[in-house]
Amino acid sequence: MKRLSIFCTLALLTCIFFNACNNQASEIGLDLIGNPVDTEFTDTITVQAYSMLEDTINTTNTSANIVGHLSDPVFGNSRAGIYTQLALGGSSVNFGQNPVIDSVILTLQISDYYGDTNSLVSFRVHQLTESLTSGTTYHQTSTASYDPTPLNYSLTGQSLKPNLSVVVDTSLLSAHLRIRLSQQFGQYLLNHQNDLNYNLQDFLKGLYIEAVAHTGSRGYMVIANMTSALTGLTLYYHNQESQNMRYSMACTDKCVRFTHIDHDYAASTSANFVQEVLQGQHNIGREVLYVQGGGGVKTRICFPYLESSFAKYNKRVNIHRAELVITNAVPNTPLLAHPKNLTLQGIGKTDSAIRFLPDDDYYTYAAYYGGIYDATTHEYRFRITRYVQQLILQQGDWSNAMNLIVRGSAVRPHRLIFDGTDISSPTRLRLEITYSTY
Repeated sequence: MKRLSIFCTLALLTCIFFNACNNQASEIGLDLIGNPVDTEFTDTITVQAYSMLEDTINTTNTSANIVGHLSDPVFGNSRAGIYTQLALGGSSVNFGQNPVIDSVILTLQISDYYGDTNSLVSFRVHQLTESLTSGTTYHQTSTASYDPTPLNYSLTGQSLKPNLSVVVDTSLLSAHLRIRLSQQFGQYLLNHQNDLNYNLQDFLKGLYIEAVAHTGSRGYMVIANMTSALTGLTLYYHNQESQNMRYSMACTDKCVRFTHIDHDYAASTSANFVQEVLQGQHNIGREVLYVQGGGGVKTRICFPYLESSFAKYNKRVNIHRAELVITNAVPNTPLLAHPKNLTLQGIGKTDSAIRFLPDDDYYTYAAYYGGIYDATTHEYRFRITRYVQQLILQQGDWSNAMNLIVRGSAVRPHRLIFDGTDISSPTRLRLEITYSTY
């Protein structure tokens, strides 16, 4: 009996041991808690950085779309618009006998916003004359042809109430933007019931929703959830049989849509921004650096002497923790909030292709990788331990350069001004490394 008890105890301990190993296997080597014995620390590795205009970004069928007009004293003026198809609100349309339009309302559910919601922004809605094609990749610079005559009932500017629910037909609906369209357009749709039923995408190719101007200090951008039930085109009408009829056309997940964004950096009043981003004076990056969403601006970060700094150890180096630290230079900027998240893009050494870093949360997890704004320290920290280790050991096809961008840039117009690489600044852009040698 005693031997059996001992055997059972050993078996139980073995199960606990292997279960613990299995649960933690994915986390081994990701980081060490505290500072291991006999480690060294450095934050003086040379970092070079400069900001530049972003390349094209994919805005096709993203999780949200942007429309609005924004003025920024540093980044100039930005204007965004949405190209989208519409779908029937059911399998077919039946407006009844002699339908007559009462009103037409285009609604966009507000997922988020950016800028001054007390400003008045003037929106224009146009009918597309060019079809949007499924399978095509549209970028922030892409366009499609449209009828220049706006469909709006009124061209008056609108303020934004992003936190205010709206009562519609006695129902309380979450915050959304409402743009009234012309009676003529509504009647045109009612008069072409058969075309809507049998030839929708040819008859009504879609809409282009743009913002053309604003009054007020900043203007604003609406981040719209286009596939929400609150987003769509609603016809209010009556017919020979009934009053108070309505029919809605939605933007479903099968509809092609994309965001177009124009950035006018000539309107910038910042000499540093113009010299660095527009004129390519990379030395300005020692003082200040920039990123902007919406396919605007990115920062190239390089570690030109990283490998040579550790060369004397002949690759006998263990990187226990490596963190890239970015500090917000103007944390209290009214109406132009910093991004909640940033991210890094790795760059291939042989092909210069953009790829995920080995530390990216695509391979690890968000709490490890970082890039989330800390409101107390005004910092973003990225853990790039694996990346630094592989560079030193010359493993993988990694360049010692990367891009810093706004995470979700296609749906986030936010911007950040952060401290440059000047070694004399305690809040500089820096790489902190804890390591040991053997």
